[in-house]
Amino acid sequence: MYVYGVNVYVRCKHVKVDLENSLSYDADMTAPTRETLTRDRIVDAAVAFADEHGVEALSMRKLGAELDVEAMSLYNHVANKDDIYDGMIDYVFASIPLPDPDEDWKLAIRRIGMAGMDAFTLHPWVVKLLMVRGNFGPSAMRFTDRVIGVFTKAGFSDEDAHHAWQMLASHTMGYAFQQAANPDTNHYTVGMGTEQFARMAEEFPNVTRLGPLLECCEYMTEFAFGLDIIIDGLAARLPR
Repeated sequence: MYVYGVNVYVRCKHVKVDLENSLSYDADMTAPTRETLTRDRIVDAAVAFADEHGVEALSMRKLGAELDVEAMSLYNHVANKDDIYDGMIDYVFASIPLPDPDEDWKLAIRRIGMAGMDAFTLHPWVVKLLMVRGNFGPSAMRFTDRVIGVFTKAGFSDEDAHHAWQMLASHTMGYAFQQAANPDTNHYTVGMGTEQFARMAEEFPNVTRLGPLLECCEYMTEFAFGLDIIIDGLAARLPR
């Protein structure tokens, strides 16, 4: 007899059993309890699946299998796969620490930029979803609001705060997109080797001189360099 996932064997209906003294329960014989399905559990599972297999491989059927439920059960908690995608985007933004309102604005923006790049590196699929979906949930909106608040408190006008936010977002997304295209490495090259650089020495002396550096550019190093320039440039626009 099979009851709630546990095989129960009935040997003989004439056996007299002393229920008080003889019957015991083995831990393996207890029926397993299934964790309640919620939207958060679905999104968490979708994030874990995308981290391992890529967001393109995600489907309702596969996600249901990860959660040990029928795919149709998911629709009791999410509208569709796009709804899950939006939840995944918000999950990533929720993982980025919000800026300290009392911290120096330049330090806060640099910390935010680096933390954002770390989050996008950990979940490279989020860049693709942002480009396709463009939807901002509560965590993403809270993050945006706090970052704009840092610029406003520093003394930037509303127009400059807008430009500063766009520049910060574009710089981060740009490098994150490049890294997402090469998820198995932390660097990129200009596509030319040492021998090719050497052959161009006479015609392109500057490129040749920088050849060893151009052959291997580390994403986070280049991102941080650009981030510092953005911050310094923004600081120059503040009223003296």
